[in-house]
Amino acid sequence: MTIVEQTDEELVKLVLGGDRESFAALVDRYKRGITNFIGAAVRSPSDVADLSQETFLRAYAHLGTFNPSLGRFSTWIYHIARNVVRTFLGKSLRRPQTQELGEDRTLENSLADTSRDCDPSGGALRTEAQSDVRAALAELPERTRTVLALRYYDNLEYQAIAETMGLSLGNVKTLIHRGKLALAQKMRDREAGAIESLSVKRSTIPGVPRELLVF
Repeated sequence: MTIVEQTDEELVKLVLGGDRESFAALVDRYKRGITNFIGAAVRSPSDVADLSQETFLRAYAHLGTFNPSLGRFSTWIYHIARNVVRTFLGKSLRRPQTQELGEDRTLENSLADTSRDCDPSGGALRTEAQSDVRAALAELPERTRTVLALRYYDNLEYQAIAETMGLSLGNVKTLIHRGKLALAQKMRDREAGAIESLSVKRSTIPGVPRELLVF
């Protein structure tokens, strides 16, 4: 059996047995998910990278405390990531500046399309949309933000999210439903604010009659 075919628990045993290289396989397996998960709460890419690294460093340092009988490795490492983010936000003197979402940017259709058939010319727009989604997620309550990140960034099933978060399946479904409604409200607020702001700017252009500014 190759190292790629090993389960998380088997890799942990190998690491604890002295095979440090096996931990690299765990990092490769979870680095994208952990980075996306942290990125849902932290805006700065450099902070996301630092906190992701800290998550894996903590996991390695405390690997001996992982108990497979109490839950899966994925649940354990995501708990570490949550604690790392909590500590970071608690120590931060200011929250990252955030933006609300435009009306047409729901959580599902704003995530980047990484398929081979996607339009390359839309890359910049998809990147901008992702940034807006992360900004909106950062404004939501922690539990709501976390379940949405696990669902839409890490593609976890509802049951897996429930196990990771220590919640009931019903609670997870409720949090996801309410979180999507909260994002929709931000979209409406953003759209209304943009229209109002634009109207004010148009009505104050010097030297131009107001009737010519209506279009």
